[in-house]
Amino acid sequence: MIQLKKSPLSLAPGVALLLMLFSGCNLPGKAVSTQEPAGMIHTIAAQTVAAQMTLSAAGLQAQQPTQQGQTQLQVQPSLTPVPPTSTPVPPTNTPLPTPTHTPIPCDHVDFGDPVDVTVPDGTDMNPGQAFTKIWRLKNGGSCTWTSGYHLVFVSGDNMGAPAAVQVTGGSVPPGAEIDVAVNLVAPNDPGVYRGYFKLRNASGVLFGWGDQSKSFWAEIEVVELSGVMFDFISQAKNADWGAGTTPLDFDNPGDTDIAYGGPDTDANGFAMVKDGQKLEDGKMTGKILETHPKWVNDGYIIGRYPAYTVGNGDYIKGKLGFIAKSDGSCGVGDAVFRIYYTVGNDMGTLTQLGSWSETCDGALKKIEVNLSALKGKSVRFYLVVLANGPADQDWAVWDSLGVMR
Repeated sequence: MIQLKKSPLSLAPGVALLLMLFSGCNLPGKAVSTQEPAGMIHTIAAQTVAAQMTLSAAGLQAQQPTQQGQTQLQVQPSLTPVPPTSTPVPPTNTPLPTPTHTPIPCDHVDFGDPVDVTVPDGTDMNPGQAFTKIWRLKNGGSCTWTSGYHLVFVSGDNMGAPAAVQVTGGSVPPGAEIDVAVNLVAPNDPGVYRGYFKLRNASGVLFGWGDQSKSFWAEIEVVELSGVMFDFISQAKNADWGAGTTPLDFDNPGDTDIAYGGPDTDANGFAMVKDGQKLEDGKMTGKILETHPKWVNDGYIIGRYPAYTVGNGDYIKGKLGFIAKSDGSCGVGDAVFRIYYTVGNDMGTLTQLGSWSETCDGALKKIEVNLSALKGKSVRFYLVVLANGPADQDWAVWDSLGVMR
């Protein structure tokens, strides 16, 4: 009987299992040997150890044979799975929406650069000042602007805007720019004023800028003025002068035209500005306006001034009298000073504002005339001097005469 040499490695239960498997497997047609060579025993033992190491690496543990002589395998996990510690990040590339085509309208306004060619928003204006507003507009539609297109006022402060202004005498194709102008007049009262405008096509349809076809505008600020608004002395050269014998002729004006500036020896009368004159009150003057009537009994002189638009709070103020004689004493001047007006050139509106009789008595007459009833109206003033009988020494003067505010 062969005795097995004891291996340095104890035969684990797995070795017994493998031995049982080998011993129980009889191949057909061969006798089973009851004795194993020593080399085979060592080989089996080595294979058994390797199998054990493989089972251990796989998390399997060999068990002792059961009472029935059978060996059971139990799988024991060697590692506990660790759940992921981070939340998966969803994709960041969001699909873009499908682009849609927005149709271009036939008529549409875009702005050029700059849009305000003249009179930017908030420009200061004097009361009644005329100005021209110009916009640079771009045809932002798909239709060509023709001579049938007009600029029209639609709302806000009119400022004297015309009913319509032709945009072009030719054509403005899509994408082209054009400067569009309108003549306006600043209101008389101080404040901020804005007028809104649109374009109108040949079919009478209004259109503007933006998705809602908005209006564009002209905006100004009328500033508060004070002092002399209209100077009768400096404006005398721009007046129409005439002379005659009463009754007064306002149409021409006068029976005879006379040239402004004298000479002061003209028997038909004269109108001229003088400086450094001694007046009947003994004082030397700055510039004064002398208006001598025609040198006949009941002669007169008349001057029609350029148009002036009366503003809020306007009034006429000045002094009336005569130039003293060369020796400084008073002459025999005796005359009637008058101021009239018409609204524009309408002689049917001729109205007398005031009449003052004056003699050379050593004092000037101060006058003041309220113009509030004429606020906002464009008027023409008339200065008149009538000889109260003979015209001798009627060296009549208007001193510091002006429309004040």
